[in-house]
Amino acid sequence: MSDKTWKTQELLDICSPNLTDEAAVYVASVRSKIDRILFIKDRFTTSVNQPLKISSSKFSNTQIEVEIYIESLASNLHSLTDVLGQIINVIILKPLLPSEKHLSSETVTIKKVTTQLAKLTLDSVKRTYADEIIHAVDNLDKSNEFSYISGFMNTIKHRRLLNTTFYLKKDNGSLIDLGFKLDAFEYKGNSFPQKWCKTIVIQDREKIIDLIFDIGNSINNYCRAIFIMNV
Repeated sequence: MSDKTWKTQELLDICSPNLTDEAAVYVASVRSKIDRILFIKDRFTTSVNQPLKISSSKFSNTQIEVEIYIESLASNLHSLTDVLGQIINVIILKPLLPSEKHLSSETVTIKKVTTQLAKLTLDSVKRTYADEIIHAVDNLDKSNEFSYISGFMNTIKHRRLLNTTFYLKKDNGSLIDLGFKLDAFEYKGNSFPQKWCKTIVIQDREKIIDLIFDIGNSINNYCRAIFIMNV
């Protein structure tokens, strides 16, 4: 991962005390998902001591293992956005809306909460920081890396599994160095080409988490501004 961080404990420290318990559940979920993502990355860099022979049972098992790890990695990356939507809903939207307009946790998506946030009439300070959150979410949503993960997850959820193809390439003897590519696929009229599993695990994972942290830091900035205004 890059050097970018998100101070999740600071968020809990500066948000309204009556929201802390509910928000803490979702903050813990973010931490757990990040831990799972890093665990999978570490598994990919675990040494593979024996050479793999095509068509052997060990090769087949390794291919299945790679596919399972990729699916789990993608699932955790994709679901982080909805957890962020829950955090925005609890910490920012609920204090701004009458109770009858609160979004229930069962219906929350990050798109719904940012759409709601964009519609609100806010003072200049709140609007500035709310727009920062919306901008950060847009940056994630429009990124090539997250578009691929989103298309991948919706494809395997609604239609089929995506298989891997093996290319005769092996560098340093770890799962991440094996020559597996995810097959090309289409989703909602968009074509996604074959992609190296290594690219997803290293570059794409890092870029998406950085964009997730940008959203988290924009939430912190909003809450810090409100905290200072109320001191």
